[in-house]
Amino acid sequence: MVVERAYQLIAEKASNLRNEIIEIRRNIYMYPELSGDERRTSQFVADKLRSCGIDVQTNIGGYGVVGLLNGSKPGETIAWRADMDACAMQDTIDKPYKSKIDGVKHVCGHDAHTAIALGIAETLASVKEYLQGTIKFIFQPYEEGTKGALRMIEDGVLHPRPRAIYGLHVTNWGVHQTYLQAGQLSMNYGAALFGTNVFNVVVTINREHINLSSEQDIIIHYLNRLNRYHITCEKASQNIVDFKIIERDTVFKNNEIHVKASFRFAQLKYVDEIHEELHRLMNEYQDTNNYDVRIEPVKLMPPVYNDEHESEEAYLMLQQRIGDHAVAIRHEFPPHGMDDFALFQNELGSGLFFFLGLANIEKGITVGMHHPNFDIDEECLAFGVKTMSMFLFEVLCKK
Repeated sequence: MVVERAYQLIAEKASNLRNEIIEIRRNIYMYPELSGDERRTSQFVADKLRSCGIDVQTNIGGYGVVGLLNGSKPGETIAWRADMDACAMQDTIDKPYKSKIDGVKHVCGHDAHTAIALGIAETLASVKEYLQGTIKFIFQPYEEGTKGALRMIEDGVLHPRPRAIYGLHVTNWGVHQTYLQAGQLSMNYGAALFGTNVFNVVVTINREHINLSSEQDIIIHYLNRLNRYHITCEKASQNIVDFKIIERDTVFKNNEIHVKASFRFAQLKYVDEIHEELHRLMNEYQDTNNYDVRIEPVKLMPPVYNDEHESEEAYLMLQQRIGDHAVAIRHEFPPHGMDDFALFQNELGSGLFFFLGLANIEKGITVGMHHPNFDIDEECLAFGVKTMSMFLFEVLCKK
């Protein structure tokens, strides 16, 4: 009965916070800040957490903020992460809360993520007497460009160490690429977001009078054959290889041609296998042309991966609280690119990443992320606060 009373209070608090969370989201949306420059947002977050009676640390890994909510009963520590940065893009929406910063806009929903996390913090702080254990709220800078999580980890954000970390991303994509509407939350089993591996191919030319542009086209032709690798890979359904040339360096540098490239993948365990194919292709090119070829690693970002057993537990938990508003997505390719939440997840070895519906077809809110006209149905905010507050509360109570 005591626990059910806590759930009732959580639902009531989240409902009462509806307008406040919308205003928080609009405040952040109107004053977006680029990656690494989240001064105003981090101060806003810190002040709001303190007003809820939550212990706050600032300047973690840059402008990162951490809030520690300690329940009245002993227990384990878990973490919730939200990202805060915006993107360099002109805002084209015709709304009262249109961005006031020229050339900067929240096109990836980080404003919503931050507002929801603040709503969760305030909601769970209001039921602190029922809460056992500790929730560490991590507000991360510099997600765009994937530098923030690593910087926060290096700055000790995971000490004391949480047992698991959780987070979400707003999205308009659901099952089989249909719209995920406001008032829905998806639990993606397995690969939730792609990982990516960025590398440089450096070719040393051992003879003169070479057309650099033509030779680089030949290099790229060999690299593009990596795209066909998944066709013959027996794990193709779990490991899509998506190859991309990031930049071309056609300048002749010390008899070298540089090509920066990347591939994305759905499971970290197949990276070595893909690397073997990459090296095989480059060795073939090297032997055919009698050039020296080397591959230099630049960055490896693991995929956001939801353990299937943890996913099933979470889905059943969510079904109990929100019924059919919880959507299970199994055995599909990840719907989007990548997120450095994966570094937190990988470091701890446990945690889940959810997707919160933002679309509203009747209102015409269907534009995808990273578009100048991107917006959300703000009714998703209070729903996200209620659902995730209940989830985190139950995770702690069950341990």
